[in-house]
Amino acid sequence: FFRNMGSESQEMLKVMAASTLSGLVARIPMHPIDTLKAKLQVQVKGNYSSMASVAMRTIREGGVAGLYAGFPTAFLGSAPASCLYWTSYEASKKVLFKVKLMVDNPNLAHFTAGFLAEVFSCVLWVPIDVVKERLQVQSDLKSAYKGNIDAIKTIYRTEGWGGVYKGYGATVLSFGPFSAVWLMLNEKFKLMAQSALGVTSPKDIPFVVFMATGASAGSIAALLTNPLDKAKLRLQVQRAQMAQGGKQAANRFYYRGFFDALWSIYSIEGAAGLFRGAGARVLFQAPSTAISIACFDWLRARLL
Repeated sequence: FFRNMGSESQEMLKVMAASTLSGLVARIPMHPIDTLKAKLQVQVKGNYSSMASVAMRTIREGGVAGLYAGFPTAFLGSAPASCLYWTSYEASKKVLFKVKLMVDNPNLAHFTAGFLAEVFSCVLWVPIDVVKERLQVQSDLKSAYKGNIDAIKTIYRTEGWGGVYKGYGATVLSFGPFSAVWLMLNEKFKLMAQSALGVTSPKDIPFVVFMATGASAGSIAALLTNPLDKAKLRLQVQRAQMAQGGKQAANRFYYRGFFDALWSIYSIEGAAGLFRGAGARVLFQAPSTAISIACFDWLRARLL
């Protein structure tokens, strides 16, 4: 099938195939940790003392299924969104490396390409993220979605798709820096791994090394950008509360925008508040990024 196509078309199709599979594989084992992270970040006055307490309460109230709240939406959406993410990253790199400034500064090129990948893929990731996170935290906020389909219908009925995409800017401001740092570091770590192993091609890098570079880069990026992720999550949840009962319904917190959320969290909860849930986020992102990028890089190296 691939042999009858031009080289660029072959490369892009293989990138799409590798990225789609990597997105699906990474979501299955890591969704419960993502749920715990969301619950930790949405709390204001410490309903939970640790990840273990979140897990126990979630299982007690909703069984193991409670850990997989929002999973169908996230899983089905991961395929096209991951595909758009990685193809955007690869396409952005090709364009950027035609510019002398980027050729002379590959770290800057990878950082920029990572940010652009998020800008484009958020067209799909934003509605997926909104539905997923509202289902994940609804037991804490006493929302009443009956499931994934009901959540989608309710969000559309009460806010419209325009309301859903109000979170686009906050999501880009949150995940843009994460992707930029993650992919820049991962490219750097891969080159270091190639040098240490004495190989010249990514095809010769073992799968476990791909996982190690992805996890290391993902952990650092997740920790550094946790405050941004927390502000984004709070704003998404706030919109749900206000859609159900006006400004007064947002009784846990009320922010005027992304940067107001960051400042308010810092003012009320301190620096520690900005990083509450960071451990859960790193525990989610480290294996998630490891699986995702290892599958993508390993498959792409062999397909290409």
